[in-house]
Amino acid sequence: MRTSRFIAYAVLAVSVSGCVSSTEPMFSSRGAAPEQISALSATNEMQMQEQTNALNKMTRDIIRKSTVNGAAIGAVAGCGLVLLSPSNAKNCVTGALAGGVVGATVGAAQGKKQAAKRVELVSPSALVRSIGKADDRMDVVSRDLPQLLKQQDAELASLNAEMTSGQITKDQFAHRFQVIKANRVQLAEALSLSAAQANEAHRNLQAAQAKGQTGLDWHLSATKNLARDATSARSAISLF
Repeated sequence: MRTSRFIAYAVLAVSVSGCVSSTEPMFSSRGAAPEQISALSATNEMQMQEQTNALNKMTRDIIRKSTVNGAAIGAVAGCGLVLLSPSNAKNCVTGALAGGVVGATVGAAQGKKQAAKRVELVSPSALVRSIGKADDRMDVVSRDLPQLLKQQDAELASLNAEMTSGQITKDQFAHRFQVIKANRVQLAEALSLSAAQANEAHRNLQAAQAKGQTGLDWHLSATKNLARDATSARSAISLF
């Protein structure tokens, strides 16, 4: 009978998981029976996987928007964006793409300085929106992950006690243990990837800044903090 109740609660967890808002806090398992704890954990595990998968997509989007758009833009930047005439512009970019960036300099030193202010290799406004969305998702993960880990630990302790008293078999305990471990591995890998992608975006922005784009200080700080937060969340996950 206990096994059938356990399965019923697990099915219930799967059926309701799609109805719970992804931004709402995970609900508490305080005072719940062991079967209910399993159901709550299963629901929250799926929710957290969805959150970390979404974070991965968002950090990939930040990489895309922080990447300098190919050699053509690099060539234009090499010309200092001082396009005195259409013919000069064409000759400059052609020379840069052919490897003659040194000979592609146009304008006086003061003209180059003014042109540098107009260099925009990435879109700051688009990045602000993407980074903001990723920050919001990271906040949800940071808020709910500790509760999930605590829930899982409590469930395993309860199941271990039931196994010791003969209420469930060793195989039943081992199965749930492996499910929880697999969930934690997935979360750890997802957070590690998000951190790596945020760091890559940070390097992209540093490259854009080095090529003359200004106004990226906030973006650089935000991507660095996002990578740090993802790394911190990953470090909280024990894989047993």
